[in-house]
Amino acid sequence: MRSIFIDRESLVGKSLPMILTLLPWLLGVAPFVAYSQAAAGTTQVALFTGFLAGANAGMDNLNATLAASNIPNYDGMVFDWDRKEEAFDWINMATAGRSTLVIVGHSFGGNSTLQLANNFLKDVGIDVDLTIQVDSVENFHGGWNNLLPSNVDVGHNYYQNSTGFFEPQGEDFVQRATNVNAEVLFSDTSITHTSLDNDLRLYDEIELRILDNMNSTSGDFNFDDNVDGLDFLSWQRNPSIGLLSDWEENYGLASPLVVNTATVPEPAIFALALTASSLMLSRRYTA
Repeated sequence: MRSIFIDRESLVGKSLPMILTLLPWLLGVAPFVAYSQAAAGTTQVALFTGFLAGANAGMDNLNATLAASNIPNYDGMVFDWDRKEEAFDWINMATAGRSTLVIVGHSFGGNSTLQLANNFLKDVGIDVDLTIQVDSVENFHGGWNNLLPSNVDVGHNYYQNSTGFFEPQGEDFVQRATNVNAEVLFSDTSITHTSLDNDLRLYDEIELRILDNMNSTSGDFNFDDNVDGLDFLSWQRNPSIGLLSDWEENYGLASPLVVNTATVPEPAIFALALTASSLMLSRRYTA
């Protein structure tokens, strides 16, 4: 009989990293993830997968598409439908730099979008600019699948008409939201629950909805979609309009729909020029 030699030290050395990696999931707790602060003017988008996240890459594909789109300062992250605590931590960390907050979810994740907004974000005073539900199905955590929470500004709910016995039927009416039958929108009755979140036509629709609901950049005191010297003048006339620090931090930013080709002076230079002009005017009136 051949003897089998097992190098225990080698076996433990190779297995230990794998065990440590899998341990949080085996215990049913999420591993610690360190999230970084968002840059100024960030468009933050949290996306929730459906029940079988590994079987459908729809939200991952959508996230990649939006990252390559015209949405400025895009910062997106995909979460499993039941990882609302992780999504909350990520969103809460980015509060200082965020300009617009969007939550998107498919199937069970569609329900998670409203649960995150109502059960987590509302308690700490965080408002959501836009929620997008894609054939939203009530998950195991219950509640908030057909009513837009009070801290959500705008909601869009896309659904399809289920025809198969085993095909889930997404929520077709969410109160206070815009409810859209995707089969009617795209004139396509072949859309199913598992195809809708992979539909490129829907990706284009979601991009437009995000662009339509973006907030003006902080420091844009005259609401012309640019943060420039004119905003400094607006603030000087009425300091209560906002924080000068917001103007200093976001100086030079512009809306993606407006391209400003004019050369604008740096904030410090502009302030000096403004002071010099004021002195000249003062001498003229006193002469």
